[in-house]
Amino acid sequence: PKRAKDAAYHREKMLLCKQEEAGIQLIAEQADWRDDTDDDDLEDQELEAHYMYMAQLQENDDDNDLAKEQAELARRNSKEYASQMQLECAK
Repeated sequence: PKRAKDAAYHREKMLLCKQEEAGIQLIAEQADWRDDTDDDDLEDQELEAHYMYMAQLQENDDDNDLAKEQAELARRNSKEYASQMQLECAK
């Protein structure tokens, strides 16, 4: 689907922005996309802000996923869940 393709594209560009921000030297191919969009400083700032925002969303999603997984693990480790599974298996 197109959405997955767009998400992958934007994720790659976000990671390139993070690398550049961290002072990691980009190879020529990686730097080309930045040069192609280098019309003016305002566009660069908007692009960087967009990718920083996308990175924050991704981090929040990861945090939410971790919290959900931890809650599910706690639920499955509970006595109530074990009792329920024993009852279902006994049927």
